[in-house]
Amino acid sequence: MISVVIVTKNRAEALREISLPSLLAQKARGDSFEIIVWDATEDESTLSLIEEQKLLFESKGISFSYFKATRPGMTKQRNDSIKAAIGKILFFIDDDSEVSLDGIDAIKECFKKNPRCMGVGLTVKDIPIGSEYRESQPSLKDSFYGLVGYRKKRTVSLSGSAKGISAPPGPAQWLSGCSMAFRREVFDSMSFNEKLETFTPYAMCEDIEFSYRVFKKFKAPLLIADRGMVIHRPKLTDRISGSWQKAATLYYNRYLLMKTTSEESPVLGRLLFLWTFLRLTKRNLREYGLKDTWRGLTMATKEVLKDG
Repeated sequence: MISVVIVTKNRAEALREISLPSLLAQKARGDSFEIIVWDATEDESTLSLIEEQKLLFESKGISFSYFKATRPGMTKQRNDSIKAAIGKILFFIDDDSEVSLDGIDAIKECFKKNPRCMGVGLTVKDIPIGSEYRESQPSLKDSFYGLVGYRKKRTVSLSGSAKGISAPPGPAQWLSGCSMAFRREVFDSMSFNEKLETFTPYAMCEDIEFSYRVFKKFKAPLLIADRGMVIHRPKLTDRISGSWQKAATLYYNRYLLMKTTSEESPVLGRLLFLWTFLRLTKRNLREYGLKDTWRGLTMATKEVLKDG
């Protein structure tokens, strides 16, 4: 069985319009997967939606469970939800993830064909709400890469920069948080890094940080499945409130990601991170101004020094 886990907060509309309808329409047998919604909404506004959706899913033989989060935050909610899941595979999606009709079957098939693989994702396309997915023609750059035999892959550099979200199916070093599945045994010894919530409950980079650790620990590539996709329908609602908190999150979370990706070459990783730091500072100054950028940098630096 596959446990599909959605962690959410104050986003009932996304659940109603995007993720849950796509799961209800899956081609997979109803008894081959379950739905778990782990909700940190601050009021009871999602309850009527949940009661309605639960009836729809159970009418198709799909188990649907709802839990009110006692520890709000992306990584905390994901860590807590693992205990309630009964599947041998845990498939994490966002509340604004639209899973293709063959998505569940594609995940299951990929794991079955690749017994050493510990993590699988689906191809991800970012498409705004109201827009339809259309197969795009290869760019001149991609056509040239094909001619010379170059294949784009999802990789992570020593500085923590993740590349290749648009890479075709195949081996990967990281998975996107809106579409990442892992074998249950991964969680016997690993969990999502809750330090990434130091300044905000939205744990930026938690998907890259966790999936890369899985890639390194089990010494086997993660995989993007040959078929199936997730259309990510990003909402306009900002998940991080407070300008200095945003600046601090960018600095600190990227630092934590760099520590993970450069574990075997820490000195080189930190040297390369200086360039990332300069780019983050330029962005923060442009978006949040000098005062909030300085405060964010100060608060992030305090946490870095605590970590040693």
